[in-house]
Amino acid sequence: MRLLAILQKSASLPKKEALFWLNRVSMRDTLVYLFLLFFIVFLPNVILLILRYEAGLSHISYSQYLLQIIVFYPFFTMFLVVASISLLALGAWLWRTLLRRKLAYQQLWKMTGFALLWPLLLYQLLTFLPILDGFGMSAALLYFLLVRMIMVYPAKKS
Repeated sequence: MRLLAILQKSASLPKKEALFWLNRVSMRDTLVYLFLLFFIVFLPNVILLILRYEAGLSHISYSQYLLQIIVFYPFFTMFLVVASISLLALGAWLWRTLLRRKLAYQQLWKMTGFALLWPLLLYQLLTFLPILDGFGMSAALLYFLLVRMIMVYPAKKS
């Protein structure tokens, strides 16, 4: 049940204790947690894709369509996890540089991954409300959390 402990600590970020506890989590556990998080958070979108299938508008059968979703969705999720967190960690690296903190990119990558819990849930919630910009609000929340987490680490000596 280590995943539940990781989920609990991720939910309590940017607390210092949670940050340092999560920093000691192995990369294997981090990736498993992130794959499951992305899979579960974006599962409603996949269900909507399946429900919105229209046989008259598609050149493939429903069974082929389902097979493609079942096979490709997990692989797409894995790619999305690694690529998106790597790009978002570049923003954290810029903040680290501006704030002059002692952090390696690997640490920033893990911090970004664990900080994504609330922004992803907010984004998914706001996708069902067409009046709000879910991406902008989620990105702002993510970088707010990351800046608070980066500030915990000591500044570089001049």
